Amino acid sequence: MHRLLKRQIRKYLSAEDESKFEYFLKAVNEAYTDYDTDLKQHENILETCSVELFTLNKELQKTLQNKTEEVKETSSRMETIVNSISEIIFQTTFSGEWLYLNVAWTKITGFTIDKSIGVNAFEFIHPDDIKSCLLKLRTLIEGESNFCFIEGRILTNSGSYKWCEATIRLAKERDGIKSGFTGTVKDITERKRLEAEKNKTEEKFKLIFEKSSVAYLITKGSQFFECNKACLDLFGVSRKEDFIGRSVADFSPQYQPNGALSLETARTWIEECKTKGYAKFDWIHLKENGSEFPVEIALNTVPLMEGTVSFVVLNDLSERKRVEQELIIAKEKAENATLVKAQFLSTMSHEIRTPMNAVIGVTHLLSEDNPREDQIQNINILKLSADNLMALINDILDFSKIEAGRVTVEAVEFNFRNLIQNIASVFIPRSREKGLDFIVDIDPKIPVNLIGDPTRISQILNNLCGNAIKFTDKGNVQIVVSYQERYADKLKVKFEIKDTGIGIPEHKQDEIFQSFSQADSNTTRLYGGTGLGLTISKKLIEIMGGSIDVKSDLEFGTTFTFDLHLIVSHHPQIKLDFTVRNYRNLNKVKGLHILLVEDNPMNVLMIKQFLKKWEITYEIATNGRVALEKVQSDNFDMVLMDLQMPVMDGYEATESIRSLPGEKYQKIPILAITASLFNEIHTKVLNAGMNDFVSKPINPEDLYLKIEKYVH
Repeated sequence: MHRLLKRQIRKYLSAEDESKFEYFLKAVNEAYTDYDTDLKQHENILETCSVELFTLNKELQKTLQNKTEEVKETSSRMETIVNSISEIIFQTTFSGEWLYLNVAWTKITGFTIDKSIGVNAFEFIHPDDIKSCLLKLRTLIEGESNFCFIEGRILTNSGSYKWCEATIRLAKERDGIKSGFTGTVKDITERKRLEAEKNKTEEKFKLIFEKSSVAYLITKGSQFFECNKACLDLFGVSRKEDFIGRSVADFSPQYQPNGALSLETARTWIEECKTKGYAKFDWIHLKENGSEFPVEIALNTVPLMEGTVSFVVLNDLSERKRVEQELIIAKEKAENATLVKAQFLSTMSHEIRTPMNAVIGVTHLLSEDNPREDQIQNINILKLSADNLMALINDILDFSKIEAGRVTVEAVEFNFRNLIQNIASVFIPRSREKGLDFIVDIDPKIPVNLIGDPTRISQILNNLCGNAIKFTDKGNVQIVVSYQERYADKLKVKFEIKDTGIGIPEHKQDEIFQSFSQADSNTTRLYGGTGLGLTISKKLIEIMGGSIDVKSDLEFGTTFTFDLHLIVSHHPQIKLDFTVRNYRNLNKVKGLHILLVEDNPMNVLMIKQFLKKWEITYEIATNGRVALEKVQSDNFDMVLMDLQMPVMDGYEATESIRSLPGEKYQKIPILAITASLFNEIHTKVLNAGMNDFVSKPINPEDLYLKIEKYVH
């Protein structure tokens, strides 16, 4: 029986009463049992729902906590982002009180946010800017625009103002009701400063552009865009409006001096300027009145907001061209004068050399005719005077050629040591006559065979050694040649010519290299000379790429130093004997038959004497035409050909002989006789067909060696 029913029966019914109501109690008991079963079922349901509700509540709490943390994190992130923005983000009421400000407010103004919130924004705006701010805010409120820009000055904590730019919009509630203003404020103080500096700079440049005496022009393509007054003056235009808008073609002739069309040439220069960024060229422009004038134009590409333009600088060349033309005319006159002078000196030199040839030749003849003892001294004086006169003539001629720019430097192989020794062999006897020692010191590291101009080197050393002996009365003269440095095949050689002579005063050491100058006015009277030797030497050294220096002491003497660059030769030459040969051994030349072509009777007389001594037979031709006839009518072993003759000169005569039919006319040796230096006429002589040359004044030893050389 159900526990609750049993409790009630025991409380109110006896055992007898219980038996009386057995069926009733059974029914009640069944009802209790069913109720208890249903109750248990409801309890189970309630318990299940309670568990589910508990679980859902916990999940909801967790979700709510996560969402809250997310909101906090998002809010913090947004706050960090907003506060990291360099611009002020704000919100105000319609009346202007600050409702929100980010950290940038403090960074820009120095005011704290908490003390600024609730304060009217217009308290921070410069009084002069408030009116313009209100006008723009009114247009925003009245719906004329969705936003507005305002520039103004905002107060800072230090009491100064900063320029700021605000972008402002209307703030609205969710229901769309306008509640105030929101926006951003940017600090533009630096920009304002730069703009102010830019404006000042632009004003300066504008002033420079307008007031400059240099003509400035700005073009777009070929059209004039802007210019200054100097440009208008250059083109002869009075008003700018009559110039701006016109083009290059309006102020240029149809053709430029080179024959090119101005318009096409201008386009070419403009395109080059666009490509390279600049261009510079000469141009012929027209003035407003149609007259031409030359200018130098410099184009520079300049990018502007309006597009790329060309900044043009025009430099009037009229005066420069005039001066250049005058200089050209003056240069031509000077060159003509120099040429005339050189030609005159050359002609005079040749004319002087002709009688000098006779003087020197006769001197040789007299010295070989067994002169008496009392005659030898006179002959030596005559020879010495003739040699000195020839040296003077050579100096003057060389100087004139250097001035005229007609000196050329050769590059030939030569034996360097033999060259120095040959020079020494000339000066050793002269030194001994004065009781001087002549010393030669050649650095053994210097190669034997070099490439350079041995003739010019000899000329320089002869001048310097000659001066050293001339101005030294006791002691010695030295030639010291030392190895300096070498790059590949290029060798630097240092020459020193030392003496123990009279020395040169320090204040005169710069002057001695000037033309016709000597250290003292008495030098010429005491020692002779033209004062050209050092000038010529210096010029020749400089032509060969070197320089000369002098150190001198009035007590210890003088040292001239110069450097030359020579090329090392890799083709060893055959060693030659450069000692003077005795031409009295006549076996090789005896019996030769020679044609002497010479128009000067004195030269003929002198050369005839030498040929007779050497037992050489000869015929005389007074000009080239006679020589051409004689060569064909007789059998000659050699021709001695003067170059300058009437009727037909030596060049033409030689060419005519070489053009004759027959092998003998091609092989017969023809030697030029000339008063010119061979390096000046070298090409012309060889092209004419001559084999070699003999220089005037004729040295009998040289003449003999040349004849012997070409004996078959």
